[in-house]
Amino acid sequence: MDHSEHIQQVSRSNTFILTALWGFVFGILVASFIFIPPLVCLLIIGVGFATYYAERHTIILIVLCFFALGAFGYNIKDFHELVPAGTNGVVVSEPERRDFDTRFVVKTDTGEKVLVSTDVFNDTKYGDEVSFIGKAEAPKPESYAKYLSKSDIYYVVNHAKVQVISSGGGDVIIRNLLKIKSGFVERMKGVLPEPESSLLAGLVVSGKQALSKDILDEFRRAGVVHIVVLSGYNITIIAEFLFLIFGFLGSRVAVGASIAGVLLFTLMSGGSATVVRGAIMVLLLLLGRILYRPGSAPRILLFTAVLMLIHNPKILVFDPSFQLSFLALLGIIYGAPILETWLSKIPSKYMLRSIITTTLATQAFVFPYLLYNMGNFSLVFLLANLLILPILPIVMLIGFMATLLTFATSVLAWPLAFVSHLLLKWILFVAHFLGNLSFASIQIEDFPLWLTIILYCGVGFILWKQKGLIHKLTNSN
Repeated sequence: MDHSEHIQQVSRSNTFILTALWGFVFGILVASFIFIPPLVCLLIIGVGFATYYAERHTIILIVLCFFALGAFGYNIKDFHELVPAGTNGVVVSEPERRDFDTRFVVKTDTGEKVLVSTDVFNDTKYGDEVSFIGKAEAPKPESYAKYLSKSDIYYVVNHAKVQVISSGGGDVIIRNLLKIKSGFVERMKGVLPEPESSLLAGLVVSGKQALSKDILDEFRRAGVVHIVVLSGYNITIIAEFLFLIFGFLGSRVAVGASIAGVLLFTLMSGGSATVVRGAIMVLLLLLGRILYRPGSAPRILLFTAVLMLIHNPKILVFDPSFQLSFLALLGIIYGAPILETWLSKIPSKYMLRSIITTTLATQAFVFPYLLYNMGNFSLVFLLANLLILPILPIVMLIGFMATLLTFATSVLAWPLAFVSHLLLKWILFVAHFLGNLSFASIQIEDFPLWLTIILYCGVGFILWKQKGLIHKLTNSN
């Protein structure tokens, strides 16, 4: 086999693999909205083989077979026979304390998971064995029920009376991770005043539940609430920033620093499922920078996403964290190289241009989704993000390091804490000032899916027009 034949064979193999992966994803997507019975899945596979034997169309065979496998996998995950919820069980999630209630998931003695809502002063912890009194109901509306079903939750109990029977149950690893997280948050509060300490906790380990309702409302009106929605978006920002910082030491050292940062972030956040999924996506993409050429990043990302969908097909449509992680990484892979060229007049000193292009690229890719998911259209979002996003990875890193240093000595932590305090204060000021302008935002109830698709088509059109530039930049190394 000569060189040209080898290249053609590799190209065909890559085409078949990508076709199979996309067919599998499309099968899950369709099955998320339309029930496809298992017999129909078998019929689709049969049609694929019949077409192949008749016309020798390998692509059609692959598409139909993997489409059917995706739909069948979703049906397996979606199949659930309800049994009575029970009133005793073990708390299997970190309690989320809100302004008016506390929520946690209980795995009852009957095996069902129940989302329990109780009073705000409840001190239940992960691993506690509890009994609760309340009416178990199916979640409403249907969209919320689908969201909970991805985590195998089919009951909710509101305004429950909860009594702790014993403590120390649950998974020992998760329990210890949550203890680390709790201690980390307490250290933050020891070196930073409020509300700066809560903001840092929200950015790094706790998500939006760390912030008060008033501050969250200001962040929503300013169009920057996504920075405190703990997800793969935050992990992506951290990993890319560390890669830029240590890039002068070589790609392997930079990737090593990024991997260490992602692992630390995951541990400090308590190892929640959403963060772990985002971390896996980012880690595999980072490893791909060492093991493969840069141009293979999209394929690594797709392969990683498919592995996660095999484990839980419902996250494709019903898990915002998975979607944010995927979109943010797409922004770095495709959007950042274009912006790097367009904004070439911005000084590259101190990585200013790289930080701006990376943060703007991720924002461009996640914004239509956030608009559709949250329905809050901020008229000042562009200015707010330009003022906040470039310093976001810096404040997360400095605040994180300052907190870590407190475990050794507070003296070393104070200089970094002072810098992080100023940066956090700036973020709060921008959100407060812009979020309280009379014209800051408008509420769009049920932002239409078709308009979201049009916005992403616009992003896709720009990428298509710049495909030559993207190919050149992503394969330049």
